[in-house]
Amino acid sequence: MRIYPPEEFRYRRFRPAVKVARATARDVAHRWGLDDLADDLASAIGELVANAVIHGQAARGSHVAVTYRPIRHGLRVEVRDWATGTPQIHELADAERDFAESGRGLAMVDALSHRWGVIPRVIGKSVWCELKRRR
Repeated sequence: MRIYPPEEFRYRRFRPAVKVARATARDVAHRWGLDDLADDLASAIGELVANAVIHGQAARGSHVAVTYRPIRHGLRVEVRDWATGTPQIHELADAERDFAESGRGLAMVDALSHRWGVIPRVIGKSVWCELKRRR
């Protein structure tokens, strides 16, 4: 099995970056021979980058960095932004669940990944998740 070096991509903080980040995630999965993770990876990256772009309160012109690292039986991805705040899974009440337009992103990341977490930084934070192959 080939070992790949980590890869990092930077995106401007604006909504079209989410689509580009999802496409890049699929590309990385395919190039690394992790085709079975491509859909889940693209979905997780889409949610994490969208959170950073839409909800992050960062300086104008700042970026979001996405780093992919191979791990045993899968990969780890880290989305770094320079915004304040700590992302958390929001529990939606039954009445809200069917009509809420947001608030499901981290719950989806939690469901798709083996594990995930948040690393506070001096400026900003990193949200990471690990996806494992289903063999």
